[in-house]
This record gives sequence, C-alpha cells and structure tokens, in this order.
Amino acid sequence: MSRAGANTPGGWRGSAAQIAVGRASIIKWNRTRHLQPKCGAARKRDGEPCQNLAMANGRCPRHGGKTGKGNNWHRPVWPDGNAPGAEAKLNRKLNDLQRAAAKRAKRAAAMSPEERAAHEKWQKTHKPGSAAARARSRRERQEGVAVREMIESRPKPVPNAEAIELDRIIADRKAELERLREAEKGAFG
Repeated sequence: MSRAGANTPGGWRGSAAQIAVGRASIIKWNRTRHLQPKCGAARKRDGEPCQNLAMANGRCPRHGGKTGKGNNWHRPVWPDGNAPGAEAKLNRKLNDLQRAAAKRAKRAAAMSPEERAAHEKWQKTHKPGSAAARARSRRERQEGVAVREMIESRPKPVPNAEAIELDRIIADRKAELERLREAEKGAFG
C-alpha cells in the first residue's frame, strides 16, 4: 500500500526534510510535555491520578474533558444538517443514544434499593440543561436545607406562669364541654 506523494521524485512526504521537521517537532513537544497540566482523575485500574494531558476544563477526554459545558451540559450534540453524511451521522448518534439508554436501564434494574435511592438522588441534583437553571435549583436546594435546619434548631418557647394558667383553663373548659356532651346524649346516645 503506497502513500500519496511517498514515491514522487522530489516530493515532500518521506523526504529527509520532512523527517527532520517531524523529528525536531516531536523533540520540542517531548521537552515541554511534562510541564502541561494533567487530568488527575482517579484511574479505574489502580486509583492513582490519571496522567493524560488535560483539556481546557482540567480533564482528559476519557474523564469528562469532552463533556459539554454551560447550556449544553450532558445534552446530545446533533450533527450539522448541512454537512456531508449528516443523516448517517444522526442515525449513528440516535442508535448510540438508544443503546446507552438500554444499558442504563439494565444497570438501574440490577441496583440494590440503597444504590437505587442514591442514584435517584444524584439524578435529581444533576439534571441536564442551562447553567442558570442548574444554579437556581442548586441554590433552592441549599436554601431549603438552611430553612429546615433553622426550623429544627429553633428553641422551644419557655412557658411562663400566664401561659401555664391559660393551658389549665383550656383543659378545664374542654373537660367540661366533654362532660356536657355526655350528659346530653340521654337514653339514645
């Protein structure tokens, strides 16, 4: 199998000049590669930090570097309709999404009740959508937690003598009302 331009006399591909440029380029890259930011996500095989080069968001493509940001967070990216082969690409994407949904459903069916509860909690807090909507729901959750803590930690009022007397009078009136109701029943009550 021949490469285009490889056997062309005086061609660039495979020439000594092209090899020298490639060698210089890779040497330069290897000198600076260790200085580039690394991913750092925990690897599955050993739990150590991933050492792949990080993308703009600090993760490599395998650990979320290609995940959409902002309003496109965890939403499918549809192909450009004007591009050649867009229909085939769209069909592949739809098939991939169906396959992934079936895989998620199978995994969810195999979960224990505790795992399922944790998964549903995660799903509620990690909905795809706009960054503003996610920030608003996050803020509402935090405010709800703060309000619940405030209500639960509110000190009980210490009853004073007047409140104790009113409680006693109310209890007496309720007992008297119940006694009168029992007396009114008569023979048929």
